[in-house]
Amino acid sequence: MIYSRPFATLTVYIWKRAQILVAEAWAAFYPASPSTPHPLFPTGAAIHELTMFADYRVPQILHHLRILSYPPALVKLLRAHVPLAPGSPEELAIRTASIVAVERVRQEILRQAEEDDEGSGDDEDVSSVLIDFYLWDLAKRAEGEADGVGGVETAPMLPIHRTRSIWY
Repeated sequence: MIYSRPFATLTVYIWKRAQILVAEAWAAFYPASPSTPHPLFPTGAAIHELTMFADYRVPQILHHLRILSYPPALVKLLRAHVPLAPGSPEELAIRTASIVAVERVRQEILRQAEEDDEGSGDDEDVSSVLIDFYLWDLAKRAEGEADGVGGVETAPMLPIHRTRSIWY
């Protein structure tokens, strides 16, 4: 099932669960050798075409790392643990801004790799899925730590946003 919500004059589609299914199957059966074909995706999974998963944990770490900034009213709601209504402007803004932010992180990684001659700058070299996996793990590690993230200047860690829905 695909989560969709009308927003202004657009319908926003968030493919979180479908993308997680593909990404987790890809990761679980990833071959030990790069020369070995993937057992589920022998011609390539095109993982680089997926976005991040628009969940609750990655926006939290993106804000903590100062990649996303939230207006004071949203910060107040999050600190008060107020649930955001499914499809509300706040919920959609957090999820869609996270997708855009991870894509921009991906583009910056590709740009720097090409600039440093460490990569081809090819879109397939870096995956938003792997960035999502990394950020999710980083958020879990950073949660509850007062010192922040490895020498990086961070914003205070806010609570995750909460949205009760069958879609996530």
